[in-house]
Amino acid sequence: MGIFNVKLEIGNPQGERYEVVEAMVDSGSAYTTLPASLLQRLGVSPHDARIFELADGSRVQRDFGRTWMRLQGKEDISPLSFGTTTSRRCLGR
Repeated sequence: MGIFNVKLEIGNPQGERYEVVEAMVDSGSAYTTLPASLLQRLGVSPHDARIFELADGSRVQRDFGRTWMRLQGKEDISPLSFGTTTSRRCLGR
């Protein structure tokens, strides 16, 4: 496993407008976690809430949704969790 950074573009649900984020990628992660403030600004709405186990073994409940993401010119709709507005890590478990 490893950790590295990438520039990731996060889109609105229609795939018409994107914002660039510097994302920390943890190859052991299962889902993308982004700050809720960014997702709300783009008009992304949660459709579920899920429990996630963090690396330290603690559990947190987070809103869960999906939206467009673009990486290296390729785009697709991706599932994601809504992180805290102060999240520094963009990609999480």
